[in-house]
Formats: sequence, structure tokens, C-alpha cells
Amino acid sequence: MVKNTGIFTPLRLPVATSVLAIVLLFCGCKKEDNGPGFDMMFQQEFTIPAGIGGVSTHHFYLKNLSTRYEALLNQYGKSDAEIAHIITARAAITGIFGDADFSIVEEATLRVYQETDPNGFIEVAYRFPTPIDPNNTLDLIPGLADSKRIMSDSRFSIDLALRLRNTTPDEIPTRLSLQLKAVY
Repeated sequence: MVKNTGIFTPLRLPVATSVLAIVLLFCGCKKEDNGPGFDMMFQQEFTIPAGIGGVSTHHFYLKNLSTRYEALLNQYGKSDAEIAHIITARAAITGIFGDADFSIVEEATLRVYQETDPNGFIEVAYRFPTPIDPNNTLDLIPGLADSKRIMSDSRFSIDLALRLRNTTPDEIPTRLSLQLKAVY
């Protein structure tokens, strides 16, 4: 007769697996520390027109915006060479008057690009799938891409691409908020 006294006995196996999972959960993953930096804040208003539907993706272009990169470098006493990368900290679209319903949005993609090279865009935030509950704000998930190539220039443009679930019943005055972090 074989006596089973090890850790892998039928009763101990779920306990050992649970303990291992908890250890890996708390010790295996660490939040990446991007180090010190400064925020680059952008807010732009635009209108989502009434009557557009879910047949195609709708692009909202916000062109020729100032990055204020040089002024921010001067304010923080840094040079361009000291900036390691520029990443997205937060992005959201919000109804200006508090009555927007962004449950009609199925997918959202936020890209930055230079006017001289519209195909050289960088996706800085996205959201898919989006929540289906009515809400005045749609938070986007920050992308991991380094956008220094575009945001260290003096001007940039934004392409907000929205794929809708339904037709927009009314015009929606909207504010796009984008917060980037220049890490040094």
C-alpha cells in the first residue's frame, strides 16, 4: 500500500494551488515606475453631429494644436535630451452640458500625428469594448506607446475615431481631455 503524505494529496492540492496563485498575484507583478516627469494637458471641444450611425467609423480631426513642449521644458528646467519618453496618463471624452450618452459608442481610438505625416500616427488611447450603460463620460484606456516623436514638436493633430452602436439622436457637444506625461 502506498501512503500519500506529500503536498499534492487530493485535499492539499487546491490549498497549495491557491497559495501559489496568491503569491504570484502579489509578488509577480509590479506597477512600472516611470519616474519623475511633468504633465502635458490638452482639452479640445468638438461636436458629434446628430444622425450619424454605426455603418462606418467616424473620424473627428482636431488639427494644428500647440504642444507647448518648449515652454514646459523651460518651466521645469529640462532639455529635450533629458526627456526619456512621453506616455499617456489619461484620456476621456465628456459631454459638455452633462447630458451626453456615450453608450452609443462601441469603439474609440485616439491617435496623435503630425500634419506633414498623417500616416505616421501613434495610438495614445483606445476603448473596446465600451460600457453599454448611459454615461456622460467615456474614459479611454491609455496606450503604452511613446509619443515623444510627435509631442516634442511644436504642433500636432488629433484623430478621434468612433465606431457607434446606434445613430446619434441629437448633436453632442463634447470635450476631449488628454493628459500625457513627459518622463525624465
